[in-house]
Amino acid sequence: MMKLTCFVTTIAMVASLWAQHPVPHRRFDTVRHREIAPVRSPIRELHADLDALLKNRDLASAFIGVCILSTETGEFLYRFNDTKAFVPASLVKLITTAAAFELLGPDFRFTTRVYLDGRLRPGGDFEGNIIIRGSGDPSWSEAFGTWPDSVFAQWCAGLDSLGITTVRGNIIADDSYFDAVRYGPGWMWDDFGMPYSPPISALAAHDNCMRLQLQPGTVPGAPVSVRVLRGSSHARINSELITAPSDALVDVVPVREYGTGTIELIGSVPLANDTATGAVDIEVPVDNPAAYVGALFREFLNRRGIRVRGSVLTASEWGEPIPYNRLPVLGGYTSPPLRALVTVMNHTSHNLCAEMLLKTIGKESSGSGSFESGIEYIRSMIQRNGLPSDDIQLSDGSGLSRLNLCTPVFFARLLWYLWRSRWRNDFVASLARPGDYGTLRTRLVGTLAEKSVVAKTGTLNNVSNLAGYVTTRDGEVLCVVVMVNHLLAPESIARNLQDLICMRLASFSRR
Repeated sequence: MMKLTCFVTTIAMVASLWAQHPVPHRRFDTVRHREIAPVRSPIRELHADLDALLKNRDLASAFIGVCILSTETGEFLYRFNDTKAFVPASLVKLITTAAAFELLGPDFRFTTRVYLDGRLRPGGDFEGNIIIRGSGDPSWSEAFGTWPDSVFAQWCAGLDSLGITTVRGNIIADDSYFDAVRYGPGWMWDDFGMPYSPPISALAAHDNCMRLQLQPGTVPGAPVSVRVLRGSSHARINSELITAPSDALVDVVPVREYGTGTIELIGSVPLANDTATGAVDIEVPVDNPAAYVGALFREFLNRRGIRVRGSVLTASEWGEPIPYNRLPVLGGYTSPPLRALVTVMNHTSHNLCAEMLLKTIGKESSGSGSFESGIEYIRSMIQRNGLPSDDIQLSDGSGLSRLNLCTPVFFARLLWYLWRSRWRNDFVASLARPGDYGTLRTRLVGTLAEKSVVAKTGTLNNVSNLAGYVTTRDGEVLCVVVMVNHLLAPESIARNLQDLICMRLASFSRR
């Protein structure tokens, strides 16, 4: 008991002395007994900044996934929900691009040929058919810099050289290189009247769309007149459009009932005012792309003085095998190389090109030009290159389908794979850049990230995604994926989040 009392007394004395002469709390170097400054961690600072950006209250109800990976080391710099499944929208085009480069190669070109099946009579009469054989070329459009009339002019010159003035037969448009399925699984039926979701075919022109000119009446409430500027012989248009006051906005909704060739126009076009003539041009998809190409060619020949007495038919309507190996070739057209087509596709998010590429991949890999065979090749490519195959579900090649699901980490690894591939330069060149034409034209301009970002966007209703490369202040290239689904706020909020993340990464330094 005496020892315990002495121990307590000693502790009390030490506590009293400590209170009178407190020792400051210091961290000492065990060798030199000097204070150690706090260690700065650029990675921790990056994490804190990105965590703060993701706490945006406007995006509280949204589902967000982020994955950032270094191309130099394969190290993940930041991960948030990156193993969750998201609707990727047009990020799917990155997968289609990878598969097309692997199977076809960046130098691949499409070739369309025209055959003559008949005989030339004295006086310039050709008794027989002209056959256009498609092979999946998506490039006959303004988007790719090739007007169909420039292609038709070459074939017309061939007919002129033979002295043909009249065709006493049909124009047969053969699109059998692909199957007859025109729309991808999971496409929304109310998109079928929109120019961004035209039907898919191995023959395509003007992005498989007609151009219409809408001229308002002279007073509000008057009917709007509709003029077909392109493909008049192929058009079936019902218009319920009315004229709106001059201060109204153009509000035109093209509607197609699935399985019909008729487009119904609903809405209004405002009266002309001091700053506008009143006429409005719109694009609407055709129902049968092969027949559309044949009709355009027939119209071109008629304008050039070559009369076609027969009909425009598709190969399925013709119904007989076509002996191509015994027919003379009138002419052909060869597309720009695949690297050029993919650049337009990814810069502008060209859906028709992506779907035609997917079916071409299927045709060239298995002999079947279908969605399913193209996706089957993509699955094999993913597994062959060690990408996470369980992180992806695909239904189409463009991303229009709501059935597509992918994780952010899958896209990060895909970007890393492509960065290390022999197609790196062609792939990076295909991505959009801030201030350049395409989907990033107005984004990040004037910021530190303007010259540091190349990326692909992916947008649907309630979906806004971005995936690409960001070069840091140290010159390190990062694979960056930001996916926002279930978006109830304006899309601009999600785009702003993506831009801020890119700006922060462009300023990042490991030093």
